[in-house]
Amino acid sequence: MTNEVQAAVRFFKSEQAYKKLFHAFRKKYESLGRIGGTVPVRLFTDGQLKVIGGFFGMPGSRLAEKGSISVAAFERQLADTRFGDIGLKQILDAYFGETILSKKQQREEKEKGQRCLVIGLQETYTALSFWFDELLANSSESRWVWTLIDKTPDKFAAMTAWLDIAQRNLPESPERLPMFSQRIAGDPHAFDLNTDLGKLWLHVLAVQTSGVMPTTTETTNELLQDFQIYRDDLLNYVTCAGLYAETETGRHPVWESAVDQQTVQIVPIRELMKLVKVYPAYESNVWVVENSGVCATLLDHKPDMPIVCTNGQFTLAALMLLDRLAESGCVLHYAGDFDPEGLGMAQRLLNRYPTESAKLWHMNADAYAASRPVKKLSEERLEKLNRIEHMELAEVAEIMRAKGKAGYQEALVERMMEDI
Repeated sequence: MTNEVQAAVRFFKSEQAYKKLFHAFRKKYESLGRIGGTVPVRLFTDGQLKVIGGFFGMPGSRLAEKGSISVAAFERQLADTRFGDIGLKQILDAYFGETILSKKQQREEKEKGQRCLVIGLQETYTALSFWFDELLANSSESRWVWTLIDKTPDKFAAMTAWLDIAQRNLPESPERLPMFSQRIAGDPHAFDLNTDLGKLWLHVLAVQTSGVMPTTTETTNELLQDFQIYRDDLLNYVTCAGLYAETETGRHPVWESAVDQQTVQIVPIRELMKLVKVYPAYESNVWVVENSGVCATLLDHKPDMPIVCTNGQFTLAALMLLDRLAESGCVLHYAGDFDPEGLGMAQRLLNRYPTESAKLWHMNADAYAASRPVKKLSEERLEKLNRIEHMELAEVAEIMRAKGKAGYQEALVERMMEDI
């Protein structure tokens, strides 16, 4: 700070009126990013206006009549004083002992610091490089993460260390979330989904799949299941009939009895994990349907048919069972609803298994028309059709987008009966 600037600061700090005025000037600069604007005279007492008016060479009463004090006029008047070689911004910086930044500059500086933090973490935790790339892209799906970084940067940095370990040690076989948390962090509640760490972990997983954070219990479970993590091994189940299963010691007696008695089974993950092989009681075709009502009707028609019912979105239990069937050389014939979610499930199945193992069952354009679509789809749901890219589903997705209505597989039961 030069002697001239020091002298200016001493002068303006000698009067209380300038203290209030300079604080108002600072707010104006932070708001505008330049010397400009006005300050209302109502902020000052008559005595303070007398001092400020003296600076302008006018009585305080005349300044009061003007109604406001121009910041630019103050700077012009400053040029006619002994401090004329110093700009008002320079004096303000010296007066407050810091470089005053506009709010825009403050935001930019803060964002720059946050990005530097993330880039530094990316260099340290390389298993999460893909995730940091997503954060740095600043997509709408990741803005809440930046809010977390802004509030608690040190906590965020500490949590990324656990996320990196978790990413490097994803389960090789199905694992309960509390057991996963215990194995990774020594705390069964570390990745609880209501905690910041749990939410960040979901985001890491989401970036590797759809890029969209789950918003419901069902979509959350589905995302975790994609990485063989599940929250419950009793309530996570699949419905099936007409299937044999084997453990390490041979054919499972319960499954064998269920086939003999033509009994429908509801099988949780806990029991599926014991199996090494699953296959139909006869031939190699297995019929996979989305809705329980359709499943029950088909079983009424043919009680011994090999069938799997997903009861809506694929659970980890359903995927485990279908994996075992595909490994046994079975052909999975999938029939779902004609809505964005049903087509999404069909695409997921086709992408998961080889062409010879997974076939669509009444899910083409002709079947969509036969389902007599009547339920109007919201724009939000129709948007999901943009994710349908598989060539076997592209045509029906385009027709559904144009019609804007959903059809359901219940209307196709008679056609299904003919097939089986």
